[in-house]
Amino acid sequence: MILKGRRGKYQIVKKIAEGGFSKVYLAKSRDGMVVVKTPKSEVPLSFEIIREEASILKAISTPKPHENIVAFIDWVPSYPALVQEYVPGPQLDKVYARRRARKEEAIRIVLGVLSALNRMHSLGVVHGDVKPNNIMMPKPLVPVLIDMGSAKRAGSESLAGTPGWSSPEFMEGQVSVEADIYSVGVLLLYLLSGIDPVEPLTPEDVPSTIPDQVSEVIRRALNPNPWKRFHSVKEMEMALMGLKIPRQEGPRLIAGGRVILLEGRDRLIIARSRTQGGTGRADVELYEFGGKRLIPRGPPYEWIEVVKVGGEYWISDKGSPAGVWIFRGEWKRVVDYPLRHGDLVSIGIRRRAGRLYPYAPLRYLSY
Repeated sequence: MILKGRRGKYQIVKKIAEGGFSKVYLAKSRDGMVVVKTPKSEVPLSFEIIREEASILKAISTPKPHENIVAFIDWVPSYPALVQEYVPGPQLDKVYARRRARKEEAIRIVLGVLSALNRMHSLGVVHGDVKPNNIMMPKPLVPVLIDMGSAKRAGSESLAGTPGWSSPEFMEGQVSVEADIYSVGVLLLYLLSGIDPVEPLTPEDVPSTIPDQVSEVIRRALNPNPWKRFHSVKEMEMALMGLKIPRQEGPRLIAGGRVILLEGRDRLIIARSRTQGGTGRADVELYEFGGKRLIPRGPPYEWIEVVKVGGEYWISDKGSPAGVWIFRGEWKRVVDYPLRHGDLVSIGIRRRAGRLYPYAPLRYLSY
């Protein structure tokens, strides 16, 4: 079979995997081997999942692929099919099938995975299914994250995951960066102890044989309360490298994987990243996910701002064409709104196939 995409033709060689929603094939292109992922015709929902996966992977690979994430190559609209980079080498679970990783090995691998997730989180995307057989090892200690089939934009609803590896709240439909932090905690535990869970883990499941520094990182990542995990992958990286995480008391915004403290501020301006045409005069610059650019440029044009009113922080829409949206079971547009602990906020919403997706999500934490 030969598939014709937007960038070339792909000759199917053989099927290499099959999941609940897709079939995966090895194929030849004019530039070498590629991987082709197609939906299962008997599962109607799989067509939407493949399209969403292709959209996400394309955005992650723009303007250039990340070394720890499989690269997008092409989309075959007629089939449909996602064409992506062929990553040689064994899966992580095959590498450590007969032995445990040394502490230094485990940290190196996990830092690579966290780097990949940082790229994804900066675009408002959560992988949701970080596990050993979704990680290829083309070189020693160099992980490459594959299979974005469970990946979702923060604030949307998860449709799939792996019990024991995906966080409990992700399995219940909640999508947030804390879900990936939980999965990385499980991955680190697996590398050091061989534990391959089928049910949710808790800090009490961490063996006493794990070194103290790493044990504390795993325990925090596995906290059943998402708010008590690391607030970003950057914080988890710092903890793994033995660096002191700056004290971040008081209210804050989590935006694009960064922590922005609000303590001592009376006003915070949020606008588009200057790489997308923003002026660079905003206090917080956001990179939008997707092709259409809806976030306003920032002062002196329209913008979004967070203002302290008494003891509360309010988020206000100052004429933005995209609007301010709050997620409370569903996305709701607001003009002036008092932020509450755990609120998921989006600057702009896109509608696709009857669903609402956030363009540039933020989280508000009040402690």
